[in-house]
Amino acid sequence: MALYQSLKNRIKNYFFSGLVVTVPIIITIVVLRAIFNFFDRLFLPLIEHYFHVRIPGLGIVLGVVFILIVGILTRNYFGTKLVQLGEWVVSKIPIAKTVYSGVQQMLMTFSGQQKSSFKDVVLLEYPRKGVYSLGFLNGIIKQEGSPAPLLSILVMTSINPTSGYLVLVPPEEARFTTLKVEDAMKMIVSAGIVVPDQLTFKPNPYLMIEN
Repeated sequence: MALYQSLKNRIKNYFFSGLVVTVPIIITIVVLRAIFNFFDRLFLPLIEHYFHVRIPGLGIVLGVVFILIVGILTRNYFGTKLVQLGEWVVSKIPIAKTVYSGVQQMLMTFSGQQKSSFKDVVLLEYPRKGVYSLGFLNGIIKQEGSPAPLLSILVMTSINPTSGYLVLVPPEEARFTTLKVEDAMKMIVSAGIVVPDQLTFKPNPYLMIEN
């Protein structure tokens, strides 16, 4: 019986270890395949119509070139203004606004292009005492008649980080971690499968404001 239980636990551990490795790979392949197929369907008909040739995979190459060109254009003044105009149009569409902003936030966070969006990763007793949630510090808000500020913290929902809750808490209710924003995002998106070996903390810089 002990041998059976040991074998069962070992197989279970092997299975979940394999799951942690294969699931991200599968999701990555599915997403990349969807993107490549999109560009193939977008560009190949045009190439066939005007040049009368069909080269499988050429749509992918043109898609990569297209993304690079868009990236180059957004680095200059007129490109930036055009992107801002497009984002303004999208912001007027309720569902599109939520999806666009959420996906954009994730991509910029993982790519490291937006390091100032979230200042720190904190731990909160939320939604109740004894239950902890990871939050991202956006900034501080001063209170009328009080020297102590409120911390503006975003608590994202797991797996689907495009939604969450904005909470305002006193500084003493937030524990500042040493986690990087990218690592915290990986924890949230993976539903806790990807976690650090140890959660460490650092001094809370906003407690000094109360003095």
